[in-house]
Amino acid sequence: MKNSLKRGLGSRHLSMISIGGVIGVGMFLGSGETVRLGGPGVVISYLIGGAVMMIVMLALAEMSVAYPVPGSFRVYASQYLGPFFGFVTGWVYWLSWIGIMAAEIVAATVYMEYWFPGAPNWVFGALFATLMTVTNLMSVRSFGEFEFWFSMVKVLAIVGFILVGIAAIVGLGARFGVPRIGLSNYLGRGGLFPNGPQGAFLAMVMVMLAYGGTEVIGIAAAETRDPERNIPLAMRGVLLRTLILYVGSVAVLVGVIPWTEAGLTGSPFVRVFSLMGLRGSATLMNVVVITAALSSMNSGLYTSSRMLHSLSLQGMAPVRFSLVDARTGVPSPAVLASTASLYLGVAAYYLSPHGAFLFIAGVSAFGFFFSWIVIVLSHLRFRSVVEATEPERLRFKAPGYPYASMLAAVFIGAVTISLWFIPGQREGLLAGLAVLGAVSAWYWVSRIVRGAAPRFSLRPAEALRLSLYFGFDSAPEDERGAGRDREGT
Repeated sequence: MKNSLKRGLGSRHLSMISIGGVIGVGMFLGSGETVRLGGPGVVISYLIGGAVMMIVMLALAEMSVAYPVPGSFRVYASQYLGPFFGFVTGWVYWLSWIGIMAAEIVAATVYMEYWFPGAPNWVFGALFATLMTVTNLMSVRSFGEFEFWFSMVKVLAIVGFILVGIAAIVGLGARFGVPRIGLSNYLGRGGLFPNGPQGAFLAMVMVMLAYGGTEVIGIAAAETRDPERNIPLAMRGVLLRTLILYVGSVAVLVGVIPWTEAGLTGSPFVRVFSLMGLRGSATLMNVVVITAALSSMNSGLYTSSRMLHSLSLQGMAPVRFSLVDARTGVPSPAVLASTASLYLGVAAYYLSPHGAFLFIAGVSAFGFFFSWIVIVLSHLRFRSVVEATEPERLRFKAPGYPYASMLAAVFIGAVTISLWFIPGQREGLLAGLAVLGAVSAWYWVSRIVRGAAPRFSLRPAEALRLSLYFGFDSAPEDERGAGRDREGT
């Protein structure tokens, strides 16, 4: 085995990998709940959340084009905010995806009961986990192809939903006996924001959670052919497709189904397809939901294994996870370790469905918010350092610097803090903070007692370098060589 990954992904793979990470089961089954919280005005919430997502992803694209390294934003955090931030970002993000994968595989097994009532769920869970593991072990290209076609199923389902919903709104469903719905559901029953500012803000929290996963494209940058061309191309495509899919589907949803009924009668997708007299809509949606779950799990296994591989490269995880299969170019030990952790998450769900769900969902949500804040803060420091030391690296620049990144950091921070004041979300915030505290303690203990740390060797280095981040000093010598160090990582 060796340590270098292969570049086997193209721009089409990158786009679908990111969509695969964003659009999971919740998109098809849980979107109605967000509408019920925010009312018809939730469309505006999705637009605002999409704008913040765009700022974060463009900042990540700038850094990924300059340095397409394994670990992506975790490496940038380590370099520009300090090793502490790189350590906690990597491990919290890894744990977030373990939780997401566990949730998705549980959902897939539950929906298999539609065809196999009474069959033991764990059998399907084991089969799905094995299938995803084998796919990720074959080669990065096999993973990319698998994810491309699985994500395509989700995209086609959403596009179909949008078209059918528009037909019902404008009256093209008359031949099926469906009367024209018109615009009554948008402004009736209390207007755009019937639950007031509190409901709109609560919906905004859920919207931001829905967009979590788009940063996967940065993780895949290290295995992308011609990153200078393909990363910006794929990033723009992801932003456009995600906004169209999310905003478009929600806009149709609130037009077809009264917001007071959304989230109360099962999947809104099934309801809209059934409304137009499409037979077998429940069976079709079952296929789509299972596909969405497997696609999200596939993206999660890829992302978590690459993050674990990156942590190992910098001595922040056992050295074995840095090894890459010379034949396939895949970090096989990291893939297998992430799969093993997935089984633990699934076991926790079955042993304590309610308690495990709250904890794992909270850690996952917190992990995404924390990672996005780290991305924009790293970008603020990154641009100033690279412009002064290696300006030729800046072949792609995110617009609006530095104000856009500052605004995104403040907004995401406010949303994260607001979880404390939202019923049902406080437990999730506490779970995320608990994991962050545990990982932080692990970092400091490992530094203080290096010899006692089990086969770990954190790079001796530097303090947090917050003085550098806030501009109290010029870039030190180790940052002037940052590009060479990262490329050799």
